[in-house]
Amino acid sequence: MRKKLALAMVVSLTLVLLGAFFSSVHAAPPVQEQSAVKVSFLMAAIVGIMYYLALSPWFANMGFTVLYRPLVAGTLVGIVMGRPMDGMLIGAKINVLYLGWISAGGSLPGDPGLAGYLGTALALGGGLDHEQALALAAPLGLLGGLTWALRMSTCSIFAHIADSYAEKGDIRGVALSNYAFSQPFLFLIYAVPVALAAWLGSAAVAGALDWIGQHAGWVMSGLYVASGMLSALGIALNLKFLFRGSLFPYFFIGFLITSLAGGDLNLLLFAIIGACVAFLHVLFVEGMPKPEEVPAPTAEARERAGLLTRADVFKSWLLWLFFSHSNYNWERMQGTGFAHSMTPIIRKLYKTKEDISAALTRHLVFFNTQPDIGGVIHGITIAMEEERAMGAEISDDAINAVKTGLMGPMAGIGDTIQQGIVIPISLAIGMSLALQGNFFGPILFAILVAAFVWGVGWMIWYYGYQQGKAAVTNILQSGLLNRVITGAGVLGNFVMGALAVKFVKLSTPIKFSIGGTTFELQSVLDSLLPNLLPLLLVLLVWWLLEKKKVAATTVMIVMIVVAVLGAYPIFGEFGFF
Repeated sequence: MRKKLALAMVVSLTLVLLGAFFSSVHAAPPVQEQSAVKVSFLMAAIVGIMYYLALSPWFANMGFTVLYRPLVAGTLVGIVMGRPMDGMLIGAKINVLYLGWISAGGSLPGDPGLAGYLGTALALGGGLDHEQALALAAPLGLLGGLTWALRMSTCSIFAHIADSYAEKGDIRGVALSNYAFSQPFLFLIYAVPVALAAWLGSAAVAGALDWIGQHAGWVMSGLYVASGMLSALGIALNLKFLFRGSLFPYFFIGFLITSLAGGDLNLLLFAIIGACVAFLHVLFVEGMPKPEEVPAPTAEARERAGLLTRADVFKSWLLWLFFSHSNYNWERMQGTGFAHSMTPIIRKLYKTKEDISAALTRHLVFFNTQPDIGGVIHGITIAMEEERAMGAEISDDAINAVKTGLMGPMAGIGDTIQQGIVIPISLAIGMSLALQGNFFGPILFAILVAAFVWGVGWMIWYYGYQQGKAAVTNILQSGLLNRVITGAGVLGNFVMGALAVKFVKLSTPIKFSIGGTTFELQSVLDSLLPNLLPLLLVLLVWWLLEKKKVAATTVMIVMIVVAVLGAYPIFGEFGFF
């Protein structure tokens, strides 16, 4: 095994070295000092509405996965405020902090959407550039936890309203309870406060920055340093999921190659090379079984009952795609969303009020999983409902046992693949293009995520329906899932190593004299290993998060404080940093 791993890494390294020389690009020109944008009430109102839409169910799961990300949020705010390029650059910079952001189990560890929409609006209104904006937006993301807690608590009310409709066998009432009743409340807590903050807060930010510039210029210097340091937090959060098993050396390979190339790599081409490296790793280490070596499924696929059509199953998936989280709450999580997605199936299979009521009630219970990979559970459930309608002895407990037993494992697999690998890597590519001034960056990110959410989501959903309870057994038995996760882990580590060079900025102006000769500490460090300080910072933050279990919020606050204090002139003419 070790020989195979070493061989795979040697081949990978050779491929990367060749690709690195052909994929270098010129860095984006430095951003000039910005003039403040006067934020009108209309501009602020649109920003607030966009923030609500990013958390709404109206975009086929593209709200949370795409519109909610600062890269896209900043671009949209920039368009609204007449500065699309600046908005995109600010959004891309803010997004570095949230590169490893994962929301799982109903938790919200910071709010990238709030940081993206309100942070970009305040930055443009205050005349900040994309470097300063990150330090301003970082604390804003913490405030999102307040509205999230309010949402998760209050939306439980609508779940009980759905219960009353289920008792009456009212399919439409259950659907409305999931997607309609909660939206005015969500608009009120999301759109209104952000609109007011953008409208009234921009002038205050501009005034505060003007005062700081005149009386405490070192604070602005510290914010610049903090923006480069905070990037390490986003990367380290991702490494919590990627530094597993024997894959971590690929992080250092990506780091070293990017450092040798001076940091000016085309990240899209670099990611393509990384995908080739991942394939080689799987090929040499995991191995690709020959067709005759693939074990036959031990669980046989079910025989189709014939009551449902492909269109019926697709309608169910479409409702889940749009409305899985429209009434997300702590009591039932996705429970009302699951019941809503089953309404076309229930309407087709059951005709009496009693049967409809019973079906709605058994699907309004607690449910929570990753919505794309976890779709296999819905497919299995639809198959069981179809067989039950045909007279099979399948009880409510049997159906809910399948849902309960699978939702946790599928959530773990799905969050690892989607939030831990697909979204961060797609974001990294999009951010890299955006920071070069290329508007294709946010567009490419949206395309890549949509391909996974829509393409993989539907494929997994329908596979679950076709195979029934055999679906998960056959997926795991084939070994394909393990190979995908391993390959994605190689690619993730490889790209994160490059990002540590491209996005984390940390250096020191400290000088010292020995025997009349002046030495610059940064030059000494560069002679040992270029970008050594950024690498050490990323590894330190990862160690704090993973080994010492320090909260990411605590790390972020400490970084900002240390950066600002380190810029104070008491440490020297230019401060410690």
